[in-house]
Amino acid sequence: MKWITKSVLLAVLLLPVLSGMALWLAIDDKPKLQTRADLTPAQIARGKLIFRQNDPRRLKSGAIARVALDQQELDLAINYLANQYANGVAGLRLYQGRAHIDASLPLPRNPVGQYLNLTLVLKQTSDLPEVDHLSLGQVRLPGMLAKPLLKWALNTLQPAADRQAFADIVKHVLFQPQRLTVTYRWQTDLPGKLRGALLTPDDQQRLQAYQRHLAELSRTDNKSLSLTDFSKPLFQLAAQRSASNDPIQENRALILILTLYANQQRLTKILPESRLWPRPIWRQITLNGRDDLVKHYLVSAMLAAYSGTPLADAVGLFKEIEDSRGGSGFSFNDLAADRAGTRMGEHAVASPALARKIQSILANADENQMMPATADLPESLSEAEFIRRFGGTDGEAYKQLMQDIERRIAALPVNRE
Repeated sequence: MKWITKSVLLAVLLLPVLSGMALWLAIDDKPKLQTRADLTPAQIARGKLIFRQNDPRRLKSGAIARVALDQQELDLAINYLANQYANGVAGLRLYQGRAHIDASLPLPRNPVGQYLNLTLVLKQTSDLPEVDHLSLGQVRLPGMLAKPLLKWALNTLQPAADRQAFADIVKHVLFQPQRLTVTYRWQTDLPGKLRGALLTPDDQQRLQAYQRHLAELSRTDNKSLSLTDFSKPLFQLAAQRSASNDPIQENRALILILTLYANQQRLTKILPESRLWPRPIWRQITLNGRDDLVKHYLVSAMLAAYSGTPLADAVGLFKEIEDSRGGSGFSFNDLAADRAGTRMGEHAVASPALARKIQSILANADENQMMPATADLPESLSEAEFIRRFGGTDGEAYKQLMQDIERRIAALPVNRE
């Protein structure tokens, strides 16, 4: 009996020491990975091609399909997600039967260390991969200990039901050197099942508030309206709601509703329940007197607010390059709207304080306070003319004009410190 009592007492005394040692071994002073994701127009084009080639919406429900992805493509995607959602860096290595996911995540200031360097090793099975082990700094956890820790972490990011709905369609994952192949059974109702992963009940309540107000604003005799006819009252509402709610989430919801409306897209595409909400009347919205600029501005703002600035920048530039190859032509006007929208969307979600500042400014801002003058910028350039005049996106003339556009955008009240 005395031996048991002494053992329990010793364990209680040693537990804080062992926990402290484990924490010290798990946290590092320097990141193991440092290269952040840099999305380019070529990578955006590649992503669109992959999706078109593997678009599951063309399949019948219950059909079996496979999609193969290269390590480079997956590595970029994982790194981008780590950049945007954890301010960290991540990478993927694929081997025969195994996948290694490495990440370096910054930590709040503490006396132990500034970074958590981790490596998650997955091993191939007859169906879904299993956790082989998880390394946190110098601490290595076997799969049986790593699984509950990872499950807890995932539950804080995404509802378990949404992960299960996705896992139900995946039948097998094959790891090969530099390549991953997923075999899945498509279900046409999967997007609806996964909706909770994108929009929480609180998100839906916010969207409904802005949708209702937008519907009221659209009931006017004017068929064409300035963006500010909507942005001013909507940001006034956002400021009011932010007194008791998260201003960042309020701004995201507002920007999404306004972007869908400007592009005449129904909210029901992503939220079927909204079919019961007040429906706005379609009106043409303009910025600098043009309806195309407002679409560029708001789409880029939405991408920045929901995804991050690098993606919004790359998508905007990709669109202009595509236009120069036979579409409407390369337009610096459109690119200026892309960049201005990106900056607004970035600031709108950067921090609670900055989110409230954006609300205060845009609740009263006229067009010239949120969008620079663009009438003097070149547009409708063919690819050949764009290269001849500006040397492509690496040309000195292109860089100089982009610097001028950036100066105009930086001078806007919405971007001043």
